[in-house]
Amino acid sequence: MGRMELLTVAACLGLLLLCAEAASYRLQKREAQDSFSQVQEVAKSYWERLNSAAQGWLDSIKSVGVEKKIKDIYEKTMLAAGTYMGVASDQFYHWWRGEQ
Repeated sequence: MGRMELLTVAACLGLLLLCAEAASYRLQKREAQDSFSQVQEVAKSYWERLNSAAQGWLDSIKSVGVEKKIKDIYEKTMLAAGTYMGVASDQFYHWWRGEQ
């Protein structure tokens, strides 16, 4: 084998190795993208299940009438708190200004 043939064989082997590495890199990149998309799909699936469960709980709460009870409690609390805040602000005003 001559020197020229040996260089040609070496160049072909180098080119073959380079192509194999490029193919391996593309395969690894594709697998990484596939695994990322799988993680995204799993997360999306969990989120959708959690969302539907929460929506089911809200629907069951609304059907029981808890929403109306909570609204009534809030209104009564705000009414009582408003009365006490009025009394407290009046007391503070008279304490601050004094008797004139």
